[in-house]
Amino acid sequence: MILLVTLAHAIDAHGFQLFGTTGDPAAFSRLGTAYAGRGGSWDTLMAFDYADRPLSEVMPTGREPVLASLGTVHLAGGYSFGGLRIDAALPLHAFGEDLSGSFSAPGDLRAGVLVPALRGKGWMPQLAVQANLWAPTGDESHYVGSAGPRAGLLALAEVHQGDIDLLGMAGMQASFPEEARNLDTGLGPLVGLGVGYSWNDALTTQLEFTSQSDVVSESWPLEAMVSGRYRLPQGAFASLGAATGLNDGVGAASWRAFLSVGWTYTKPAPPAPPPEIDPNLDTDGDGFPDVVDQCDDMPETVDGFADDDGCPEFDGDQDGVEFARDACPREPIHPEQDPRYSDGCPKVAEWAGDRIVITEAIFFREGRAELLPSATPVLEAVRDVIVSHPEIAYFLVEGHTNTNGPDAYNLRLSDARAYAVMDWLVGHGVEPKRLLSKGFGETRLLVADTAPDAEAINRRVEFRVAAVEDLPVDARRVVVPEDVRR
Repeated sequence: MILLVTLAHAIDAHGFQLFGTTGDPAAFSRLGTAYAGRGGSWDTLMAFDYADRPLSEVMPTGREPVLASLGTVHLAGGYSFGGLRIDAALPLHAFGEDLSGSFSAPGDLRAGVLVPALRGKGWMPQLAVQANLWAPTGDESHYVGSAGPRAGLLALAEVHQGDIDLLGMAGMQASFPEEARNLDTGLGPLVGLGVGYSWNDALTTQLEFTSQSDVVSESWPLEAMVSGRYRLPQGAFASLGAATGLNDGVGAASWRAFLSVGWTYTKPAPPAPPPEIDPNLDTDGDGFPDVVDQCDDMPETVDGFADDDGCPEFDGDQDGVEFARDACPREPIHPEQDPRYSDGCPKVAEWAGDRIVITEAIFFREGRAELLPSATPVLEAVRDVIVSHPEIAYFLVEGHTNTNGPDAYNLRLSDARAYAVMDWLVGHGVEPKRLLSKGFGETRLLVADTAPDAEAINRRVEFRVAAVEDLPVDARRVVVPEDVRR
């Protein structure tokens, strides 16, 4: 239902009240909507409508147009807050033609507030009431404005059911009664019926029937309009429609075309509050309630490692070797050991896929290739690893030095030390044919000689697996006479 009260002294023959000031695709292009929208959302738009012969007069010679044509630009916008929506629309008649000739003139400014009264769901309609005020900014001499202000009350009912939208509005607008060109102005209809179909979330087609006038009941206009509305995800929207008059009432154009473009901002919905959690809920059944359980989908493993956080531990000593294969879960491996190959226990020497890693240095007498006694435990550990991997045909013992001293001297020293290590291993149970040695001097530094501890880091012996085709041609072997058994 619509009830509109007007204080007018002239005919407003435009016949087009723009209530569709929102970019919501489900809203109707001309009738608008009964929904106020989310608080903090706003719309702005510019629309254009062209009406052919919206006002005619019956003469002895037949019906003659009084207002032959009217092209109107609408500037409009709206804002939602506190469950309400306010909007405004100003028609600017860019060009028109009446008995006096061509003209341009403003129309009456409308401002309104929409108040939802009942929330709709399913077939239960959304009900709303809208109050409107019109300021007499138009030009009554060209039949496009009132001499005084108008005010009114509008009621709407809207149903969303699947992809179908239905909107009904009905009411009257009233003003001080006056007779103009044999018409009694001051009380007129603002009624409408809309049917829309949503193809998707952005595109809707609509059929609208409207009657909008400030003339009493003997001359109610009636128009039918078909339109389409589309909104981009970014907020821009557009409407395009065409209408035809179904009778000769004041404001019912012979035909009408309509286009609008605009921008809408929809304030994001507030995040849903987190669901309430039962303080006694224990999803993983580990004795830690979910409210304090840092891993509520995995039970705690009581193993002496962080047993108070509700999370299972996979590597208690944090050495990179998981519990499942860690033979020493409380003793981390040395940094030199590779957790991919280690069994989790700290070792002096350990097999690491393509090499043997040692975690302690092999020491020699200063400037000599003579092994010190402290090297024995390391060499014994290396020997045990080699013996435990009989499938490896060759190991290359590599000698490396730091940058102290001449290059040639470092090369000879590294080669002699590598040979000394190989000789010790052969003398303590390793088959001579499985070992070769070579010195590289200072050609393969691990760190730059300016780095901290560079001298100690670069001075080293390494044990690598060597394929036949990769054996250095100048690698050395320990030659053992056939009549001598080691």
